[in-house]
Amino acid sequence: MGHAGCLLLHGFSGSPLEMIPLADVLEAEGWTVSNPALAGHMTSPRDLAKTSWPQWVRSARDAYEALSRRCERVAVLGMSMGGAVALHLGVTERPDAVVAISTPSRVRPLIVRASRAASKVMRLAPIPFRLGPKDPQVRRYRSPYRAYPLGGPAEVASLLDETRQLLPSLRAPLLIVQGRRDRVIPRESAHEIADLVTAAPVEVLWLPRSGHVVTLDKERDVCFDEVRSFLTRYLHVPERSEHAQRHGGEETQQE
Repeated sequence: MGHAGCLLLHGFSGSPLEMIPLADVLEAEGWTVSNPALAGHMTSPRDLAKTSWPQWVRSARDAYEALSRRCERVAVLGMSMGGAVALHLGVTERPDAVVAISTPSRVRPLIVRASRAASKVMRLAPIPFRLGPKDPQVRRYRSPYRAYPLGGPAEVASLLDETRQLLPSLRAPLLIVQGRRDRVIPRESAHEIADLVTAAPVEVLWLPRSGHVVTLDKERDVCFDEVRSFLTRYLHVPERSEHAQRHGGEETQQE
């Protein structure tokens, strides 16, 4: 059985690709990493449109159980919708630590109403341009989807409603990471999530120059360093591989 493992969970309509830079850093440090595709992802937007939030959670739980059989301790790290799933598993599966990156506390009601109305007319909306950071070093990790399931926001909203109810029962240490330039989730998300967690230590890292996809953005190294430090404190230091290297980063804001 391995020393400690990290389960990485990508966002809605994203893919494991967006978590690869973080996975590479953690693997280089000696962690056992699992980076699965959640239900409905990595096939087609039509498949994603057919899935519901319990299926995303179930597929993440299956990956968690598989990793737990290999490792003595497990942390769950998720981005955006994957962060909400990580928080959900943080209560139901009792991992040793949780990291929520760019995770919304809720979906704006107007977005939910508009997407529900539009989904009655068509299931998918074309994406006219590729979203996410334009840095050529990480461009290949952006979502490959060219269409967006219009029923998605309502499913994410239901997941968040359920997760908020669970958060007061979270016992695992939690690190929340949010970019100051994130225009996708409500600005108050980090604070709302932190306020709901009353039975576990919570740390919040603000990245002043980052948008939504933090793992691919300008301050990703700052994020990765803080994640590595957080995991080391709560899961103990794994045996580093001979190729492990420290990743320097810029000074950032932390609350």
